[in-house]
Amino acid sequence: MKRLAYLLAATALSTATPALADDASLQAEVASLKAQVAAQADEIAQIKAELRASHAPQVLAAQQSSVPAAPTSADTGAVPAATGPVGGSAASLAVNNAAGAGPNTTIGGYGEVSYNAYVHDSSRNQADLKRFVLFFGHRFNDKLSLMSEVEFEHAVTSSSDKGEAEIEQAYLNYAFNPRLNVKAGLFLMPFGFINRNHEPPAFYGVERNEVERRIIPSTWREGGVSVWGSTPFGLTYDFGVTTGFDFAKLDDASAPLLATHQELQLAHAANLSVYGSLEYAPTPGVTLGGAVFTGKTSHANADHKADPTTPDFAGIGGRLTLWDVHARVQRSGFDVEALYTRGSFANSAAIDQVILDFNATNGASRPVLPSSFYGWLVQGAYTFGLGGDVTLSPFVRYERYDTQARLPLGLIADPANRDRVFTTGVSFKPISDVVVKFDYQKFIENSANDRINVGLGYQF
Repeated sequence: MKRLAYLLAATALSTATPALADDASLQAEVASLKAQVAAQADEIAQIKAELRASHAPQVLAAQQSSVPAAPTSADTGAVPAATGPVGGSAASLAVNNAAGAGPNTTIGGYGEVSYNAYVHDSSRNQADLKRFVLFFGHRFNDKLSLMSEVEFEHAVTSSSDKGEAEIEQAYLNYAFNPRLNVKAGLFLMPFGFINRNHEPPAFYGVERNEVERRIIPSTWREGGVSVWGSTPFGLTYDFGVTTGFDFAKLDDASAPLLATHQELQLAHAANLSVYGSLEYAPTPGVTLGGAVFTGKTSHANADHKADPTTPDFAGIGGRLTLWDVHARVQRSGFDVEALYTRGSFANSAAIDQVILDFNATNGASRPVLPSSFYGWLVQGAYTFGLGGDVTLSPFVRYERYDTQARLPLGLIADPANRDRVFTTGVSFKPISDVVVKFDYQKFIENSANDRINVGLGYQF
């Protein structure tokens, strides 16, 4: 601001006093200040682009806490405050450091606790500290930054417990300009809504929806290199080359990709995958998008070569292709979204024949690989402002999924692997970063899973 004041003063002097305008040193100072103002304008443009493009749905999710009667960022076109560590804290880091405010290193995080009460069998009831996550970000300079996320699940992590400790993100990002960024490392795939924006205050319901858990394997991340950016007319893009899935690791037919993604843990990489994502915001508060991911998943039979007691898939490629389309509208307190996603495995007949022969020979029960699987959902919510930052958001969601939509060799699908789920509940936020949730879920085809859920979540 001081520099801008000097610039204005110098400009005024240059026009009001010709003698001074001829002074070479004053002209040089004016030129220098103009260059600095232009550079700061470029930095502001970069900041806005990062907020929109790094995790566009995260920006929209921030509007859930806005009071309907008041103008929101979607109504005004302003960039809202970042809301969480997946893109949120990273975006905050970009704002603070590009603007010269705050430290170069930022710490954030989120967590959630849940209680699930099963309607038909109370012996299945459980309480769980699902996740405690810490975010660490560092901006080396105005171009290069580090984003990382460390997650702990189920409270206790040891060889005899079900808890996990994992790195969910760890990547470097180099920003050439708002339209062109390059990131490399371990990062989230730009599919659906939950995968990129899974902080508890950012989504409805105590549990993540079934479609974005069983079909899109949230939280899904890969190691690789990506080129991404944002255009002035509302289009964001993200294209990359990454590690992929390993079909030989399938151990759960109810979530074929959740069971076979490698999480960059000594990941087999004889085959790499490619992906692309486009999202378009034709007007503030509206997002339309889609993505596709494809790659072979056999990795030159690496699992069998490492352990000959496992099935031998020599010569079988097993290409996976997954795609999604999604849309979201957030206006005047309303929040409506829809998502459709489908995946397929090539050569599933040859793969499943090997699995069936292995099971018969060894008395094993390895699950078979589906030829195709899919899921879709629609969801609607409305946010009431209760004064100050306090909000109440009732919602309803209907989803359908089938993880064995088509099987080869005349195999019969297990009914437990498909369902239609109706969820209704409410999110109460005393402040925008803390949420108390309550909902009821009805599983229409597998009613034993009907449950009431209560949850507590936060982000910082």
